[in-house]
Amino acid sequence: MNKISQYIFAFLLLVMGLLVGYFLPKQPKKKAGIQVQNNVQNLPFSNSLINPTLPYFEQLGLDYSELNSFRSKIENRIQSEKKIHPDLFVSYYFRDLNNGLWTGINERETFSPASLFKVPLMITLLKRAETDPGVLKLGVTYSAKMMGGIEEEAGFKKEDGKYYLVDDLLTQMICYSDNAASLLLLQLVGDSMVYKTIDDLNMHVGTKFNENTNFVTVKAYAGIFRILYNASFLNKEMSEKALKLLSQAKFDKGIRAGIPSNVVVAQKYGKRDERINSSNLESIQLHHFALVFHHKKPFILGIMTKGANLKAKEDIIRDLAKITYDEVDGQCGNGNTHQVFRE
Repeated sequence: MNKISQYIFAFLLLVMGLLVGYFLPKQPKKKAGIQVQNNVQNLPFSNSLINPTLPYFEQLGLDYSELNSFRSKIENRIQSEKKIHPDLFVSYYFRDLNNGLWTGINERETFSPASLFKVPLMITLLKRAETDPGVLKLGVTYSAKMMGGIEEEAGFKKEDGKYYLVDDLLTQMICYSDNAASLLLLQLVGDSMVYKTIDDLNMHVGTKFNENTNFVTVKAYAGIFRILYNASFLNKEMSEKALKLLSQAKFDKGIRAGIPSNVVVAQKYGKRDERINSSNLESIQLHHFALVFHHKKPFILGIMTKGANLKAKEDIIRDLAKITYDEVDGQCGNGNTHQVFRE
């Protein structure tokens, strides 16, 4: 073979090598801490079909086990109160945030949201703040004359003519359930934006809405706390901000009274009153929702009530919260395997 033939032969070998290399299947690139095998990340249990996140629950000290049913205890307490107050109606909802299982009693019954409306209003503002952080630094001047007819049960005292930042009004609205603060914020964002948020959160208001319209179910409203916990509607920063505000709420009755004081609770209550004459109000609905940060099994609890006796409603909410917490706390870590809650 002459030199020219040798050069041609070597060139052809080089070309063939490049072509073979090009068409061979590519091996996945190795990344620090993660190796891809058969399109599955090399996480714990990657070769298994069970939930790959289970080891992380153990590392964090969380309890993934299912709870034995305590539904009968909840029902018995409701029935005992109804014997004394026959007009009392209770909706109850519990959701285990570790594994998503839930139970409900009268969870399809509709109620008026009352002050619960303030949470979708907060979410509307925080959603806007995700793309426009400056909205929280906007200000509104408080006019006592314009707010003269506002009923305040536990409001934050404001000064006439004072300029309040949106961020401060959010704190007043959520921490103190301040009605004037909520009206000022509602004027800023507009009804339609809040109704859109409510619709996005799967609570459909309808076209003939007023303050007495019953359209919220205990299960639907509890979903707000789940999406905040999972940061699945607001981003992480704004979800954290919302839950911190809710955890600073000053309301100390209802669910808060039934949970040990050292346990963090993100909460919101709502009370719908009805004027029975020119000067007296009668409470006809009382509701309370909370995300309870139990150290092993965080959970959502929602209780909505109707009835004439305010103390009976406060007591039943407190007692159901205590039963729920005691059951969760007592069962955690016992390795229960009975599925009692449904999706």
